[in-house]
Amino acid sequence: MTGAGPDILSRKFDKRFTLFDADGDGVLTKDDFEASAVRFLAAFGLAPDSAKGRDVLAAYASMWNALIHSADDDSDGQLTRDEFISYLAGQEFRTHGYAVTAGRIAESILTVCDTDGDGRISYEEFAAIPGISALPDDERREVFDRLDTDASGHLDISEIHAAQRDFYRSTNPDAPGNLIFGRL
Repeated sequence: MTGAGPDILSRKFDKRFTLFDADGDGVLTKDDFEASAVRFLAAFGLAPDSAKGRDVLAAYASMWNALIHSADDDSDGQLTRDEFISYLAGQEFRTHGYAVTAGRIAESILTVCDTDGDGRISYEEFAAIPGISALPDDERREVFDRLDTDASGHLDISEIHAAQRDFYRSTNPDAPGNLIFGRL
């Protein structure tokens, strides 16, 4: 079971790398992060120059800047899969990197997904998220129900942060946050 921890983290980080690699060329660049943000905004019909659009773009840019300064071992201005996975698995990310990277993105995305402005994400709002919307409905429902830890029928920011932290930190293969980007 000792080997299960690093293996599950590597699988999760590999999946996240693939989701960020917008052009599918096997390396991450600033353009990949911007394209990911723009694709997300387009799914909700928001222009990149709107207030919410600028916030999402800034969050993705912030994550890119943190990653490139901390994970680009060979200083070539791009991240290989190994550099990305190594950084996410490392102590720097685990202790304070989350807040300035994934945490910031989670908060900006909540504002976009919360289309009715009630401060929470309903199942319908959750189902519209790119990546999640492509999942079969039964899997989408399973992911939502597992993330909705208080069984309120909505996801709030604390549940979203908890899910993100599970995804990026937990070696428990049954952690609800492992599903935040669909099944592994």
